[in-house]
Amino acid sequence: MNETPVPVNAGLSRRRDAMWGILGGLLGVVVGGGSAAIGIFVEGADPLAPSSLYPAFFAKRQLLAYDYFLLFVIFLGAVIAVAGAVLARRSKFPRTDTLGALIVSGVLLVLGGALLFTRLVAVIRGI
Repeated sequence: MNETPVPVNAGLSRRRDAMWGILGGLLGVVVGGGSAAIGIFVEGADPLAPSSLYPAFFAKRQLLAYDYFLLFVIFLGAVIAVAGAVLARRSKFPRTDTLGALIVSGVLLVLGGALLFTRLVAVIRGI
């Protein structure tokens, strides 16, 4: 079996790298803004209330619209992760597309999971 080294720039694209950066930034703005908007306008959180570990509505013992939003963020992260795995085999620029998709999906998965876990802790503590 002969192995040939891959050129350093093989599978990379600056344009695609910029595209993934812009997509990640836009998703961050949408998720952050959506989280704040749902918390304030749907769940009734007071944006000027004194700071605590989490908003008061996190302790409600019922399924909230905010929970569905976080589940959607986790689902979207998983879909983008699968797309990254597919892009690793099918893309013209596999290194750029795979890394971009997996970074974006990782951020969405960690953000959604951390907020959902914080909500679970708040429900258990009941404060």
